[in-house]
Amino acid sequence: MKKIPKFKDDREAAAFWEKHSFEDYQGDTREAEIRFIKKPKKTVAVRLDPEDIQSVESIAERKGLSYTALIRMWIKEQLAREAG
Repeated sequence: MKKIPKFKDDREAAAFWEKHSFEDYQGDTREAEIRFIKKPKKTVAVRLDPEDIQSVESIAERKGLSYTALIRMWIKEQLAREAG
């Protein structure tokens, strides 16, 4: 089995893997342990008109999201814009 070379940076690694098959280097790999940590969230109550909630739910459904995930996404986008 071939050995995976050491790369100086991600660009060099990407160039290598564009020209080589991972199948030739499987013996030089090991299983990785990955843990995801969820940040704690704080609940906030916001009063909205029923029509606005229906609109958000409709948009979220089209995007394949829950309406709460869509609202969080919109808030994060606006905060990023305001931060400049």
